Amino acid sequence: METRAASSWIDAFVGHDAVLEARLRAIYGDDPALLDERRRAYVNLLTRFGMAYGDEEVIVTRSPARINLRGVHVDHRGGHVNYVCISRETLVAAHAREDDHVFMLNTDPKKYGPRSFSVTDELPPHRRGDWLAYIDQVEIQPGDWMNYVKAAVLRLQDRFQDLPLKGMNLMVSGNILGQGLSSSSALVVATMEAVLQVNGLDLPVGERIDLYGAGEWYVGTRGGSGDHSAMLCGRREQVGHMSFFPSAVEYYPFPAGYKIVVCNSLKEARKSAGAKSAFNQRVATYEVAMMLLKAGFPVVAERATYLRDVTPRTLGCSEADIYRMLQALPERVDRDELLAALPERNVDLERLFKTHEDLPEGYRVRDVCLFGLAECERARICVDFLKAGDMEGFGRLMSIGHDGDRVVRFGPDGQAIAWESRATAAALDRLIADAESDDPARREQARIWRQPGGYRCSCEELDHLVDIAREVPGVAGASLTGAGLGGPVLVLVREEAVPGVEEAVRRAYYEPRGLPFSAEVCSSVEGAGRVL
Repeated sequence: METRAASSWIDAFVGHDAVLEARLRAIYGDDPALLDERRRAYVNLLTRFGMAYGDEEVIVTRSPARINLRGVHVDHRGGHVNYVCISRETLVAAHAREDDHVFMLNTDPKKYGPRSFSVTDELPPHRRGDWLAYIDQVEIQPGDWMNYVKAAVLRLQDRFQDLPLKGMNLMVSGNILGQGLSSSSALVVATMEAVLQVNGLDLPVGERIDLYGAGEWYVGTRGGSGDHSAMLCGRREQVGHMSFFPSAVEYYPFPAGYKIVVCNSLKEARKSAGAKSAFNQRVATYEVAMMLLKAGFPVVAERATYLRDVTPRTLGCSEADIYRMLQALPERVDRDELLAALPERNVDLERLFKTHEDLPEGYRVRDVCLFGLAECERARICVDFLKAGDMEGFGRLMSIGHDGDRVVRFGPDGQAIAWESRATAAALDRLIADAESDDPARREQARIWRQPGGYRCSCEELDHLVDIAREVPGVAGASLTGAGLGGPVLVLVREEAVPGVEEAVRRAYYEPRGLPFSAEVCSSVEGAGRVL
């Protein structure tokens, strides 16, 4: 761990210290403009730290934003994610205190005001060791940026329950906040990395991934560890193909000649506000579907642990049999019906119900389950397209996946038309017939990975950006990234066609809405950790 006085860090950045310069190039590459911009960001962070806390010894950690090319909404189901880390990031300067108080300031104080808390007051020794029980009872201030710092510190204190963690003086800065690129997870990761460094602790990457993901549950969401794993394990100019339970990652070079353009819808979906219930309701629907499948099919109960395991490979069945299992599920089911159908799982169900508001129309079990099954397959096989250099095929996977999230489709006249992708009994009958047909073309079209399903976590703005981009020659595919309900879309495009994408979204999306142009080409960077 490299600790220096804040002023010494500043001198190293300004003076282009050789060791630090080598590290910056390893993280960010050789683009002079990006390196200059990042140096200025670090200097600003450390200058503000010194002004607030004095010229103390500090460690500096960072966590980049991530883009997930495929494997959306399925990391917590055991599915893969396929990610790239990009140059937007969260930075943390941390100084160890002698007490257990954590003081936090932000370089944007108007938006993120000063906060502090005592670790022992928040998580006394007698409450440590059962994280789920603790977060089920804790009360938080919705929408407060401090929640994510608390999530990081308290999850690690719960893990090291017999070791009192040191307090810290923190200065935080970032350029991904509000960008829809998992800024919340980046803050959790950068803070947790600082906590480990300040306390002289080390953990294997796999355990850190699991801890970081569960830590963010403190704020009330019930997502997986996909974002955190991407941020921790990212490699510059590589696509990370991450699997879960257990965690493992393989790397594949991002093919030359293609770029990813991130187009921000500028619609924010705050996990800490109303969108949290929608996120958690979809996750609960997955859980409900798995409970029903295990109750109805012994082979699922015996061989499948996660939704990703409900495949012909694991169950020893055909794709048509998977569709028959889906047909046996209710298209929709409400809470009372679930409690009556699964009396032995009532305790688990009641815990799920607490994570989100009740929906009068019930859980859309078939639609969400089909999306999850298909997306797990899309996320698994997309590396075959990467290895073959078939980015047009990779782009089709992105577009199919987005269709499983979309709520509207925009026609040539620019008008939105309601979109439905329902796993009705009739639709599943057609898939079964196609899957068992003698016609190879019909069988291929019935493959599970080709089915969008119906997760429906997009919004009109995201769908519009995707549909605009898809019409541009040279675009291989486009889809939302992250949790959805706002934020950005990713456009996979040939390098020479990037200006066409930028012009199309400027003309058809940003200008008509009176919004600032918010599309940029990604720069791939290294994953999270300390700077030195």
